[in-house]
Amino acid sequence: MEVSSKNLLEVKNLSKRYLIKKQLFKKEFFSAVDKVSFYIKTHETVGLVGESGSGKSTIGKLILKLIPKDEGEIYFKGKEIYSFSKEEEKKFRRETSIVFQDPRTSLNPRFKIYEILEEPLIVHKIPKEERKKRVVQTIKDAGLDETFLDRYPSDLSGGQRQRVAIARAIILEPDLIVADEPTSALDVSVQLQIINLINRLKKEKKISFLFISHDLNVVGLLSERIIVLYKGKIMEAGDGKKVIKNPLHPYTKLLISSLPPDHPSKRKKLDYIPEVYREEIKGGCVFYSRCPIAQDICKKEPPVKTIDNREVYCHIV
Repeated sequence: MEVSSKNLLEVKNLSKRYLIKKQLFKKEFFSAVDKVSFYIKTHETVGLVGESGSGKSTIGKLILKLIPKDEGEIYFKGKEIYSFSKEEEKKFRRETSIVFQDPRTSLNPRFKIYEILEEPLIVHKIPKEERKKRVVQTIKDAGLDETFLDRYPSDLSGGQRQRVAIARAIILEPDLIVADEPTSALDVSVQLQIINLINRLKKEKKISFLFISHDLNVVGLLSERIIVLYKGKIMEAGDGKKVIKNPLHPYTKLLISSLPPDHPSKRKKLDYIPEVYREEIKGGCVFYSRCPIAQDICKKEPPVKTIDNREVYCHIV
């Protein structure tokens, strides 16, 4: 995959391992991310979906250099982020941002909302006269009024706190935001408000998003393309509508079959996919132990096939 000028972000063969056991002559590692490759176009939202422990949040942190990589390359605006000069690094920090899952832990409880929003502006040396204007405008962009600026995070509801977290993420006018499960800690009614807010900000401010979630319904509402992750590997990637309406990989089908129907009358029409548990193997398909259609060939590493303009990691499909 060559680096394209059309892509804001490109990830090539990205890997991250953690040491879990160390003996005198042997080390045992857990592979959180295993040779992952994908791209995000300018002004595009890409959904990264998978169950807990699949490596979604690790990928988000690697992209923003919050943790070091072990292997692979990450290109932002055509340049490898680990080759940045000091000035380029500062620019990268301004042009990228993150929204964490739980605003109760990501917002400083000792700061008022004004101070929380002003802090990144101070760090990046925005002139004082401009800071107040930008703070006021940004809180309005997030769907709150100026009265919230004099409050503490503890005075706000969960949805209001997440709006503040989103306001902080956009205040430096970034090109890319990693949204790490931003709706999972919220009530269902509030989730839709946050989804609509993210959609509006994307269009108005021309921001690209990597939207991380375990919920395919949420990801489907926001994303032009969807990447399905399992045990650190991409199972399927492609057009969001196609992935949801016509999943190809057995794991994607399993995820979609676990979603509740949008109307009780559709319950009987759901295809039942049995859960299978086999002994795990080394060197083969990572989904082998749970795959309902696995065969002996699956004990070998599957190729990445291109089907219907989608990438699918499977021997059988």
